[in-house]
Amino acid sequence: MPMTITKNTSIDYDVQGKGPPLLLVNGLGFGRWGWFKQTPAFSRHFRTITFDVRGERGLRNGVADLTGEVVSLLDHLGVGKTHVLGTSLGGFVAQELALVRPDLVDRLVLVCTSYGGRGPEAMSPGALADMMGLGTFSAEGAARKALEAATGEVYRAQKPEEFEKIVHWRLADSPSAASYYGQAKAGARFDLSGDVGHITSPTLVIHGSEDRYVPPANARALADAIPGAKLRVLEEAGHLVFIERFADVNREVVRFLKSREARPARATGGRSRGEEPREPEGWLRGAMNVFRGWIARAKAWIGIS
Repeated sequence: MPMTITKNTSIDYDVQGKGPPLLLVNGLGFGRWGWFKQTPAFSRHFRTITFDVRGERGLRNGVADLTGEVVSLLDHLGVGKTHVLGTSLGGFVAQELALVRPDLVDRLVLVCTSYGGRGPEAMSPGALADMMGLGTFSAEGAARKALEAATGEVYRAQKPEEFEKIVHWRLADSPSAASYYGQAKAGARFDLSGDVGHITSPTLVIHGSEDRYVPPANARALADAIPGAKLRVLEEAGHLVFIERFADVNREVVRFLKSREARPARATGGRSRGEEPREPEGWLRGAMNVFRGWIARAKAWIGIS
């Protein structure tokens, strides 16, 4: 398994297929196994790169630190410019990369994500509780509850065996509690609401109409904020729209990445690389408090002081 070393971490990665490079950036709690519906399709058209970051890191600069790891990987692979597709937290990373290193990003695909901050519609307290597995008493119970809330009823009814595989993979490749909390905190602090208008990469936004974790209003706001961005909202799909409606997602992505449409006009005044992330406000602060409580309970369950 190819691997590159960064400060305090290692990056395991796979490269499949030939053609223009396409980097896939997974979301919170997911590894590159989560792209099982994408890599067979995308590798027929692109040099498809998937990766996992291993090891504990502080993420003092939040999503900017996650973005730095992506830059290190691309440098290691000798990739000067790539298409980028990010889901959820990975969508935050993709947006940050497009802003601070536009030279590295060709076309941009943002799936089940937002520009952060308060946004037009917050995650409901019930959805947040489900995401954290509150009320369950085992790792499996917490993972199952979170994944049930991340998917639509139609998908789970039609593909129960596949859903069980996802639960199994999620448990088998689960980040440590500290790593999960660190990434969740980075996501809670993320706010590009005032900056996404400076993204110059042609952008496609894809979302599920039943997404409980990132309500669809946030996808519409994201697409409206990025110059020239296209929006596709797929019915009967939740947060894992890229799995639930994979055929539609893959078709939309390949068509968009191969299109010859002109790039949007270049904006100016984007966030500089050294700018400090904003402090969380409103419901984000509440979400962080929930995360802290969950971590404390998790440590108590497993006997970590």
